[in-house]
Amino acid sequence: MAHLSLNKCMRNKITLNGVNKTHLYEKEINMFEEKKAEGKKMLVSRRQLLVGAGATVAFGAAASFLPKVVTNAAAATKTTVCKKYSFETPPAPIPASQIKTKKSADVVVLGAGLGGLCAAYAAADKGAKVVLLEKRKTFTFHGGWNASLDDRLHKSNNIVIPKDRWMAEIMRFGAYNANAKLIKLWLDEHGRIMNKILDMADAAKIKYFVDTNNKSYWPYTEYPSAIQFLPGWNYTLCGLLEKNIKEKGVDLLYETPAVQLIRKHKKGKVTGVVAKGKDGYVQVDAAKGVIICSGGYTNNREMLEKYSPRCLKITGNGYPEGSDTGDGILMGMWIGGAKQETDAPMLWDGFSTVPGGFRDSVVNLTRQPFLNVNLLGERYMNEDAPFGFTANQDMRQPESKKWTVWDANWDADKDKLHGTVCENMVKTPLWSNKDYEKFKNKGIIVEADTLEGLADNMKVPRDTFIATVKRYNQLVQKAVDDDFGKDSVKLTAIVKPPFGAGITGAGLLVTMDGLRINTDLQVLDTEGKPIPGLYAAGNASGDFFSNDYPITTTGVSHGRAYTFGWLAGEKAAELKG
Repeated sequence: MAHLSLNKCMRNKITLNGVNKTHLYEKEINMFEEKKAEGKKMLVSRRQLLVGAGATVAFGAAASFLPKVVTNAAAATKTTVCKKYSFETPPAPIPASQIKTKKSADVVVLGAGLGGLCAAYAAADKGAKVVLLEKRKTFTFHGGWNASLDDRLHKSNNIVIPKDRWMAEIMRFGAYNANAKLIKLWLDEHGRIMNKILDMADAAKIKYFVDTNNKSYWPYTEYPSAIQFLPGWNYTLCGLLEKNIKEKGVDLLYETPAVQLIRKHKKGKVTGVVAKGKDGYVQVDAAKGVIICSGGYTNNREMLEKYSPRCLKITGNGYPEGSDTGDGILMGMWIGGAKQETDAPMLWDGFSTVPGGFRDSVVNLTRQPFLNVNLLGERYMNEDAPFGFTANQDMRQPESKKWTVWDANWDADKDKLHGTVCENMVKTPLWSNKDYEKFKNKGIIVEADTLEGLADNMKVPRDTFIATVKRYNQLVQKAVDDDFGKDSVKLTAIVKPPFGAGITGAGLLVTMDGLRINTDLQVLDTEGKPIPGLYAAGNASGDFFSNDYPITTTGVSHGRAYTFGWLAGEKAAELKG
């Protein structure tokens, strides 16, 4: 039994679905506190007290007038309802005496990733004087799939993707938490922007193509939306954009991270930013606007704990640079901006404990839909699910790990299993058969000539594992997955030695739940009103994705980045100073 104390913190934290409902229970709360003051003890059993992430509380039978919310009990044991995070206290304004250099611009862009580079180019193309600040030594690039539907390349290849289905997929994956108006904005505007990028690539003699290697069957269909640039994917694309913004006269300051936005008393217009250069603080005044394109908070453990606690169970990070620390999101919140309420991590499966990003850590062979078992030797899901769905299931298993199991026919079977997008087993650097020996030498992949020996090498219960494989082989022979509904084409037998298995867990690439924005890309405050002079795009912005990344709309994360970055640049440049 536990004594219940309704303190001031709890009074402010009674929420349902992220919405504060305290005012609806004010009378009952007062009654509760009066009874407590009279010395009456109210006891709530452990079963009745359910405390969840996001600081939601239920008082059980002893206070049945309050809402009951069942959430992650494991997370509740690790964090308290009233935990105060260091980033929740805004830093003191940097005094004028510490400013070593002053600059002025029409538009200031924070972050030289895909979104920031597009924002800087678009603003400069409109005639604005632009300063681009980046904390790293060079631009940041990720992946290589850039979604588009309406561009001239798709049209010339007679590839038609229904916009209504595209909209529905993003909304479905986000459980309808997304702002559909933002998705419509993307659908309306991305085509002309991609055409400008393709023109830029043509002028530089850079080749590109539409990735049409997609899955098209139950339970999900991937759309052939992604454009890739050769030879280096988004390294090539971002390098192209960097070259063009320099030609436009953008003042590009690397190793100069923004640290504070300038907005007096959290009121009025954002008028600039303070950054930290090699020689001290730099103040850059923005006559028209500041655009936050600084990415998400993948590398900020405190923010993950508060906003996306499931990500604490990951095995690895997709990108090793470690710079995705939520800086721009926090700066926006410190001057009154509101963050998206739900989380939106981009989760993958197949991460090993080998250090590094996906090129070093991910075992792409284990991402193919072979038989998956947990550390108890039990199968637990349809292995052929979207990446984020698979990762969610993997994180629910003991120690958040799984074994992927195959037999001697794995090299032929992998082609039958048809990995697509970043599960593709053909395109380097995603996979080379030399990787098999690499991960075997590191103990990530184990082998044996018998299933009993494989179970021992995997350190899973022999009897359970043997029974699981026997059952799976029966399903393969029947060509119907009666247990979890996997497509029969993806059922491959485990009968021929040597047998192999790889141990992996989920990995986090990026977070996509940044600052709330409207269709003018303006950052919104906690009352839903736009903050003058402040914009956000890419993963620093929110309300486009929720819950899980819609891998079926291939490349839409980068699609949002280049489109909304470009639009924010245009919007800011068109303002009157």
